[in-house]
Amino acid sequence: MIKETGQVVRVVNDVIWVQTQVTSTCNSCAAKSNCGTSTIAKAFGDKHVVNQVVNDKSAKLDDMVEIGIPEQSLVMGAALLYLLPLLTAILLALVAQFWLSRFILISEPILILLTFIGGALGFVLARRLILKTDDEAYRVKLLRVLPNSIKIKELS
Repeated sequence: MIKETGQVVRVVNDVIWVQTQVTSTCNSCAAKSNCGTSTIAKAFGDKHVVNQVVNDKSAKLDDMVEIGIPEQSLVMGAALLYLLPLLTAILLALVAQFWLSRFILISEPILILLTFIGGALGFVLARRLILKTDDEAYRVKLLRVLPNSIKIKELS
């Protein structure tokens, strides 16, 4: 289970919206001063993501909660979204180059266009496969409501 801590920013019936901070590991890297990725992370570092989660733990507005998604779902979704478009782009390029070229003249710009079309078809196919699979596998779950910090009253 991949876990993240966030704050409840909205509550409607049995659904909550949890805002989490997107963090970068660049701050802990020794090579951050010589790295372009670190510069990009600083420019786009203050990014928030809001997830819609079923409120089965009675979380309230402004509560800190822990949400999570199964690792298998994340790996499978990433594989579909990254590998499938790449494979379909390569497959369509190979089909155009070695099979379709027997029937019509395939120039390099047409081959490039067909490769991009193959990649786009891969994204469409990946989206359909993800939407067709069990919706619960990809749904963010509320794991627990974190206890509020204890406020100490000053004695005067």
